[in-house]
Amino acid sequence: MGKRIVVITGATGKLGPTVAATFAEAGDRLALLARDRLEVEALAASLPGGAGRHVGIAADLTSAEGALAAAGTVRERLGPPTVLLHLVGGYAGGTPVEDGDEGVWRELFELNFWSAFHALRAFLPDIRAAVDGRIVTVSTPLAGAPVASIGPYAASKGAVETLTLTVARELAGTTATANVLLVRTIGAEKPTHTRPDEIAAAMAWLASPAAGAVNGQRIPL
Repeated sequence: MGKRIVVITGATGKLGPTVAATFAEAGDRLALLARDRLEVEALAASLPGGAGRHVGIAADLTSAEGALAAAGTVRERLGPPTVLLHLVGGYAGGTPVEDGDEGVWRELFELNFWSAFHALRAFLPDIRAAVDGRIVTVSTPLAGAPVASIGPYAASKGAVETLTLTVARELAGTTATANVLLVRTIGAEKPTHTRPDEIAAAMAWLASPAAGAVNGQRIPL
């Protein structure tokens, strides 16, 4: 690790700052993407190396245009990235399918699936061309084993998994990989929660050259 350009989407969310700190401490240069410009720029300035090494970029990844613009800004300000850590995501549940609000389904797919789709497409040329390029997305065990009344969440995260594993197959023959981490709940209450630092450590390993043989995997934490 170190001296790579690492893109972290959803950088100001529940997981983002811990992941950003882990990679910044290793010496990487970070492109932090989030919707709020002031918040993401403040995060960049707070990391080891500060705003001189990292950039905070306001981006809306739910549109192709927003993702392509963000990718262009990353290349212009830092250079082509080697690693994409896609942390954008959200949850909604509590309603069975027959009573579900279609708007909630569409909102979860916009947030969870379409943001991942646009981000991966925008950065794939750089990741594919990089030495030891890496993509890591985040899903949930509930995508593969859903329980009642979480339809939009489970389905949208399942789509993220399918997208990630498809990209992994399309990266065959390169040194790049794509994998998905399965996290049930982010927090400190064991055994059901996984701490942000534990997730960040798993991402750091998957992004390392040592993990080059791991591709197209659903990895539960």
